[in-house]
Amino acid sequence: MESLHYLQLETDRLHRMIVLHWQDFVPSEVYREGLLEAIQVSRKEHLLSWVMDMKHMKVIRQADQEWTLSTWFPQFQLLGVKRLAFVVSDDIFNQMAVSSMVAALRPKFHAEVEYFQESTTALRWAQENTGGLSDFSLFSVK
Repeated sequence: MESLHYLQLETDRLHRMIVLHWQDFVPSEVYREGLLEAIQVSRKEHLLSWVMDMKHMKVIRQADQEWTLSTWFPQFQLLGVKRLAFVVSDDIFNQMAVSSMVAALRPKFHAEVEYFQESTTALRWAQENTGGLSDFSLFSVK
């Protein structure tokens, strides 16, 4: 499947987290399907933290930015995500696109949003969400 080159979805059930590893110049179809699939997985697994690892991703098309704001974000809001971490791209045009989208959405965000240079620090921060397995009172793993 060609989309695996552009996006890998990874879930961490222990920390109730999903990680989207993006790379290269992502075709619109892959970008949109990937974000919608992440919403489905997040909803099904009750994931509370998202990490958007965009370190190796190139620019996001204007049409995809508009789609993200108008179509994807309202669905994302319904998930109840507590933390959204962005690993900043090396590509300045991607940085500008992400900054622009987050600035437009910032007043509507219910989640904490942070930017990171490295995925390890983003993952660590996202794992600190207040959900975790403590929500399940019968079997708590520490």
